[in-house]
Amino acid sequence: MYGNHYILLLASALAAGLGGCAGPVETHIRSEGVGVAGVTPLMWAPEPEGRADTPMTGEMKDIVASALHKKGFRFVDSAPVMVMAGLAERPAAIAVEGEAGKAVSRGKRQRLFQNCRDRTMRLRISMTDSATGEVLYIGEAQEAHCHAQMRQVLPRLADRAVEDVTAPGRSRQTFSFARD
Repeated sequence: MYGNHYILLLASALAAGLGGCAGPVETHIRSEGVGVAGVTPLMWAPEPEGRADTPMTGEMKDIVASALHKKGFRFVDSAPVMVMAGLAERPAAIAVEGEAGKAVSRGKRQRLFQNCRDRTMRLRISMTDSATGEVLYIGEAQEAHCHAQMRQVLPRLADRAVEDVTAPGRSRQTFSFARD
């Protein structure tokens, strides 16, 4: 009888773990460009005329600025490098293709015992020379999540999207334990 309780407890723990909200999260990271030195002052690219930041855009800018600050950057009103950031969320099962059918973002299949559909959350940061318009850096990070909300994921995406800012040119995946 003692063995049956152990099996029941183990089965319950396993079911909770498989259907739970935390687990390994895969982050896809890509960067390109010549890079930007960590002492270069930055400024946000101006919004189009008549368009104001939404609350989410303002929050995204604060989080991206914080990630760049950790890398040694500072924001000023007028700077030699402009920063732009874009945030997107879509069903994870949808793949996105770029030039010549090359996958920009692969579709993700639902895991066994998963109790909801994943959404892919993607952050893209670009830095351009304010005088010439030359793109100096593009950094992207994306993750698929079932339960986590964008506000929970955004700080990790921002840190990953700027990881290579001084030496871009890599694509990779990392794993972390976070809310799925």
